Amino acid sequence: MTATYITTTIPYVNARPHIGHALELVQADVLARYHRGRGDAVRFQAGTDDNALKNVLAAGAAGLGVREFVDRNAEAFGALGGALSLSVDDFIRTSRDPRHRPGVEAFWRACSGDLYRQQYTGLYCTGCEQFYRPAELRDGRCPEHGTEPEQVSEENWFFRLSRYAAPLREAITSGRLRIEPAGRRNEVLGLIDGGLADFSVSRPADRAGGWGIPVPGDPAQVVYVWFDALCNYVTALGYGQDGPARDEAYRRWWAGAGNRVHLLGKGVLRFHAVSWPAMLLASGQQLPTGIFVHDYLTAAGRKISKSGAGSPAGGPSSSEPAALAAQYGADAVRWWL
Repeated sequence: MTATYITTTIPYVNARPHIGHALELVQADVLARYHRGRGDAVRFQAGTDDNALKNVLAAGAAGLGVREFVDRNAEAFGALGGALSLSVDDFIRTSRDPRHRPGVEAFWRACSGDLYRQQYTGLYCTGCEQFYRPAELRDGRCPEHGTEPEQVSEENWFFRLSRYAAPLREAITSGRLRIEPAGRRNEVLGLIDGGLADFSVSRPADRAGGWGIPVPGDPAQVVYVWFDALCNYVTALGYGQDGPARDEAYRRWWAGAGNRVHLLGKGVLRFHAVSWPAMLLASGQQLPTGIFVHDYLTAAGRKISKSGAGSPAGGPSSSEPAALAAQYGADAVRWWL
């Protein structure tokens, strides 16, 4: 019996969920049910990314405290499990789950040989929670959101991503790390061959409004949201903890033999297929075995987003998956997806 660990990405909770989140959840659920039907042991995990600057900014715009705002929206994401008849085995929230912070701290310490601190000035897109190089922009705008990034100058901790180009390429070309479809695999190889730059893995705590996980030994900084969030795939399994919980979950689903499969949208491919595997190599852990990438759901040629952009006109609940399931039934929504 093969152990198969299937994860979705954990979305920001700066707004309520839209139908694009349902697409990935239903895809993961179908894959989980398929493997269970084959007799495999399956763990299907989802969750929410609570520790983001964009969550802090959205809470301020809504006139709510960050904790109240994050909890309210995270609850809506968690409720999709019932609304869409998902067979989720575990749901992790990065700001609430007691497994997460100690695991992130342990992961940070495990990567310490590849971490250094330096002053940096760059172009930052809050929507992506990412620094961009000018050559990566389209007419000076973020390729994902179409907004002009903000120039930010600060001192942060950096991860030596540049050290891992060769082992990442070998893992992908050998098939040890399978990326599907082939076009996305080629995209990742192109990123690697174009040169990997070290990336910032912390933010000043004051810019983050004090929200997030403090960097171990440096409380003036918080762990960068992507470093924090990516760790959920192992922190939910007990990484960074001692005792039976780690032995039973982490060793079975990650450290042992079996399938470790991430489902994700094309917009976060770089983080999952470049940054995350490099972080795992730095911390001495196994790589995922599969990264399956989907495109976006669109309306009128535009990506459906939490902000409502691209939502079909005339229906306020048109991109709200729970509302769609209530109106048409979960089976109809799942079949359409």
